[in-house]
Amino acid sequence: MASTPQDFTSGQVLTAVMMDKLPQGVLDFQSSTSNSSATSSTSELTLLTASALTPAQSSRRWKLKFHARGTQATVAADTFVFRFKESGATINEFHYITAAGSSVTIDGIELEHILTPTVAAHTYSVVVARATGTGTLTTLGTATAPMFLYVEDVGSA
Repeated sequence: MASTPQDFTSGQVLTAVMMDKLPQGVLDFQSSTSNSSATSSTSELTLLTASALTPAQSSRRWKLKFHARGTQATVAADTFVFRFKESGATINEFHYITAAGSSVTIDGIELEHILTPTVAAHTYSVVVARATGTGTLTTLGTATAPMFLYVEDVGSA
């Protein structure tokens, strides 16, 4: 990854080329203050979806990040799959094995994925589905601790 000089000197000019390599920051942030339950079927439940985003330039790196403060499961040792999707296509997935049944696990879920998008509109979402077992998983979100999904430009590729 190309980068700008880390040791600037007095009077040095920051050029447009150098600025284009810098991170652009958070592009979209979506949150939910409601709990979301993946039913006992294997159907996917969409937790959050980011707005349609188009890179201003080519050769950018974006980071997708999903956070939930915790989960509640009805059955221990079930496997659920959290997926990052772009317009319905899976771009990364994470397996989550539930703890003791009917207990709230306040361990938090932190999922991240780095990608290099094309210069076109992109819509990202995070979904969850049960892969094995018979229980239900509730992903927790509250007013003081919402679950969230954000898309961040982290710099040039």
